Amino acid sequence: MAMMKALPNNHQPSTSPRSSGESSSAPTPKRSRVVVSQSKRGCVTCKTRRVKCDEQKPLCRRCVQAGRLCGGYSHESKSSSVLQPVLKTGVIADSNTERLSHLAAHVLSLDNNGRPLQEDDVWGRIFLQLSNQVECVKAAAAAFGAAYESSLDNTLAKGPGSAWRYYGSALAKFQSDFVNETVGPESLALASIILACVEILSQHEQNAFAHFLGTIQILTKAYQCRQGATSADILSKIKDAVVKVNLMIGSYGLSRTPQFMYLDSEEAAAGDDAFREPKLAMNAAMLCLHRSYQFIESASQMRYTYPGWKEHDPIMCKGQADAATQCRAVLDGLTALATRLQAEYSSTTSVPSDSETLAEIYAIRTQLMSTLIFILTVHSPYETIYDEHQDEFRSIVSDAAAAARLRRRTKPSAFKRFSTRPGIVSPLFIVAMKCRDPPLRAVATTLLSEQSREGPADGHILAAIGARMAALETSTSVPSSPGAPLAACNVLEEQRIHGYTVPHPRLNGEGRRVVDVLFQRPSPPLAQGWGHVDYSCQDGWAYWSEPIDI
Repeated sequence: MAMMKALPNNHQPSTSPRSSGESSSAPTPKRSRVVVSQSKRGCVTCKTRRVKCDEQKPLCRRCVQAGRLCGGYSHESKSSSVLQPVLKTGVIADSNTERLSHLAAHVLSLDNNGRPLQEDDVWGRIFLQLSNQVECVKAAAAAFGAAYESSLDNTLAKGPGSAWRYYGSALAKFQSDFVNETVGPESLALASIILACVEILSQHEQNAFAHFLGTIQILTKAYQCRQGATSADILSKIKDAVVKVNLMIGSYGLSRTPQFMYLDSEEAAAGDDAFREPKLAMNAAMLCLHRSYQFIESASQMRYTYPGWKEHDPIMCKGQADAATQCRAVLDGLTALATRLQAEYSSTTSVPSDSETLAEIYAIRTQLMSTLIFILTVHSPYETIYDEHQDEFRSIVSDAAAAARLRRRTKPSAFKRFSTRPGIVSPLFIVAMKCRDPPLRAVATTLLSEQSREGPADGHILAAIGARMAALETSTSVPSSPGAPLAACNVLEEQRIHGYTVPHPRLNGEGRRVVDVLFQRPSPPLAQGWGHVDYSCQDGWAYWSEPIDI
């Protein structure tokens, strides 16, 4: 009781119990409106929205959890990372660099609650620790954050000039540390990968390849010097990340496979042993993709030399059969593994990592199936050959939908993510580009538009290109009979688009983002030109550009 009496009674309740003598008709006091004062030191976004900011640095949590781009703080203040207690020390940086590097962390590796999505992956604790503690890695992360911010159609974006200013600063720090050997090879290799991602985000693929080659040189030199066990483990995970990014770019340009396949994948386990567990299965799948891309690259050089090279090159025919057999074997193994894991996860209490594992298996199946289609069609220059593979196209859409559904359960980030692993965007675009069955094509395009960015492949941009390509090809197509739906066979060979080129997006006169897509067709059509037109050079093609609003 003494303690109760000692407490000051500063807070009076708004109502009190009536005594028995009080009238029940006594007027009730009016409720006063509580005004929550705005924070004078809040972030730019919260101030603009006139809401209270929690003032967490370098990005306020209110913006992060709502999926809004936090504009940072207009005043200087001591930065305290919300990655604590994961990271306890860090290099000193200005507040905007802290904000941008933290934005990169949320886009690349963190969920809504600030936890690493995959702790054992290079984009887990390795990225979070090195980007906080090593100056060249933090600068590279800030450059990525600036490039990501400028790629958004958002009033807070500072424009490409600001992004490239951070990129130039990061490149200078990287070069200085590389020449002076002031940081370890794991930090240099990771910084080089991040700078490559900056170039990919800006759709400068050739510059990205230069950074990949630099990363490979760093890794090769580090392995020759035989680093310690801890460093070797980090370097091994960085090498795995480079292999995945390399394959992702191969998927993006499957019909014009890049000539940069310098990294050898680890040899996978033989036979059924490769599919005992997800990690071994993924290694087997990536090795299969790596070899398949190399075959497609060599075979595609002959594509417009003959109407079909099967009767001209028996060695290439055997290579085609072997590559297709290997793809089918890996696809069958992944199907069995997915079925088994699905049964295991449904019989127990599953965790978000289980859904992510299954999603990754379905995603790599879409990669393999689209690769199989190109293996089976690479001998023919005719676009109508793709009509023979409707079942494979349906499988891609089905697996992609399953992967997207599983990943929606995990809700990985409020931001539009930038994935550095082979995913479902490029395979879905291959369906939108090469499948001429209108209903299936439309489903693939819709699903594609719902995806975020996977390296150079932006789902929203590719969906717009796929929709325009479908409209161009079907604008003059006629159904087989009056009232019948349009089918793939109704899209004639001379109406079909063979290729495209996508430059960097630009702003039109109205301030809207557009891409000027360059489409191409054989001219004259193949059936008319064989024998007197050289389709292996540009003179045998017609090109035209169309702006597409994105």
